[in-house]
Amino acid sequence: MSEQEGLPERNTPAEVLGSIHYVLTSLGNELGERYEKVFREEVGPHWVQELSSLRKKAINPTDAQFVLAEPLRNPDSPARKILPTSGAFYNQLEDALRVRNDWMHHEVNPIDLNHLWNSVDVIHRLATSAELRLGKLCSEIKKRIKEILNGHYMPGGAGITDGSVELRVLQTELAMVREREQVLVEEVGAAHALLEEAAQVVTPIADSVGASKDLQAELEVAEEKLSRLEFLVESLLASQEAKPQGGQETVSTMQISVLPGHRWEGALPSRSTTLMGLHDDLFDPIACTGIAKEFGEHASRVIAGWRKLVAPGATILVNTEGDAVGFIDGEPTYLGSLQAKRKAIVTTTRLAGFFTGHTYTLRLNGTIEDRDSGDTLSQVNPGSAKKVGKRLKEVIPNGGRLRVTTTGTIARYQDGEWVAASEVAPDEWFPAHL
Repeated sequence: MSEQEGLPERNTPAEVLGSIHYVLTSLGNELGERYEKVFREEVGPHWVQELSSLRKKAINPTDAQFVLAEPLRNPDSPARKILPTSGAFYNQLEDALRVRNDWMHHEVNPIDLNHLWNSVDVIHRLATSAELRLGKLCSEIKKRIKEILNGHYMPGGAGITDGSVELRVLQTELAMVREREQVLVEEVGAAHALLEEAAQVVTPIADSVGASKDLQAELEVAEEKLSRLEFLVESLLASQEAKPQGGQETVSTMQISVLPGHRWEGALPSRSTTLMGLHDDLFDPIACTGIAKEFGEHASRVIAGWRKLVAPGATILVNTEGDAVGFIDGEPTYLGSLQAKRKAIVTTTRLAGFFTGHTYTLRLNGTIEDRDSGDTLSQVNPGSAKKVGKRLKEVIPNGGRLRVTTTGTIARYQDGEWVAASEVAPDEWFPAHL
């Protein structure tokens, strides 16, 4: 990325994604600042919570999706009081929202400067109509794109042209930023604890307060960079996949026999348990108890044997038949059955049945987003979102596209086809989607 934030340096996916992400973030921040004033006056100081309750979903007041969709879809929104009133402007809002969704849902292909120019041009027209400072940046980005494509701009250094190398570089940087963020979280917590302890005795000295604020500011910068890198990695991974076709297609099945120690190829069991440290049992966090007794005395002896394969505290997924799947070197592996006489089992490598009409995105942090509405599972079903996201992250650590069959099988798009990844119950998923 250029020294001037938001300007691309070369025609690579990383540069393109960095620019559009910066533009969308800037759009959300600038309109969000305007909305803050009018909503505070109209609704009150706790307007975010009250609006979230009214709209029945969590709201991020500086998210591009919110600042565009709020006035577009809600005629009574106070946001409309500070925006142009013409029908042409609301067409621009709709076009900008489509641009945001296309990029955030990885629908742009190929990821190049031509697509970036078209998208920034849409945002530029909106920014001009709404008199946003963002308009100047959009103009400069469009100018830079033309210079690069015409060969009139040379970046300061040689660029990475191999997509896989570029992805590895980003993933390495992402891991480093995540590690730094964790250190900062711990340092901020320790600083706050010291300040609270000092406050009980004497007034905290200014240096301590200043140090705490500096740490907090550094943490916020790290979190912003982490969010951006996650977006880049997700988008690069998605751009390497062929775009799946929609529709109610039927998918064929192929049955295989699975023995303990073999890779598990079918839909993962939906019951998540933890291998206990002091007992030969699996702890179910929902039932708050071990589950071995559900399958008889044999189960404890079987679980004891698994200790050679997985460590205490490891996640083990179990289905209603007692078949258990653990993760060995990151691969889902059939450990065996908690039932005494069940040795080999039969599972399927592909899906059967029909897909529903919805598609989803699993993000790197475990967030599951409806690609059509932009709603996340944590917004519409907070009671199960964390559990389902963790389950999927175990088998799809890099995230990607998801679909669900009418029978509740979650599928991931892999190597040109939809492959079973997990199972979900209707009450765990998006309301009315199953």
